[in-house]
Amino acid sequence: MALQFSLVYFLVVVLSVNFAHGIKPANVEIEQLKVLYQSMSAKLQNVESENQRLNSEVTRLQTRSTTVAFTARLSNDTELAAIETVVFDNILLNSGNAYNERNGQFTAPVAGTYQFAVSLTNFGKESYFAVQKNGNDALSRLYIKSGLTYSTSSVVVTHLDAGDIVHVQSQYFPTNLRQGKYSVFSGFLIK
Repeated sequence: MALQFSLVYFLVVVLSVNFAHGIKPANVEIEQLKVLYQSMSAKLQNVESENQRLNSEVTRLQTRSTTVAFTARLSNDTELAAIETVVFDNILLNSGNAYNERNGQFTAPVAGTYQFAVSLTNFGKESYFAVQKNGNDALSRLYIKSGLTYSTSSVVVTHLDAGDIVHVQSQYFPTNLRQGKYSVFSGFLIK
């Protein structure tokens, strides 16, 4: 639009200068300027259309290329109450910053299909855990037998809407977990 205004302004200035000097523009010159103006207007419309197409493509690619992935583990052996969120506080990866190491919650930044994996090891207490969605929907339940040191693991694939929260929670009675590579929580956006 600014280019069209500039062209019209240019034509007015050229014609004004010619009239001010007593030169009357010939019909041929006027026709040539009209053709030039029409040609430039058509090119401007093409550029504007291409710009809109490219902006749409950039938006589509930005949405599609959202990387969301995390892996976190316990930095210390941990005692847990009967119903308590496990806070995996040692982040190994947090692309997209969707996992919060202060409260143990993953918050989906975009709607999509996600995979979560959890592996837990304790010191011989019978234990129950759940991978919870939005605090009340158990996506998966895990059980650790009493005795020596035992482990459990689970993998779950689910759809999340933007803002949905997933975390691991102890269930039923107090328990403990081993630190480091023995207790890990991870997840990523599939699509």
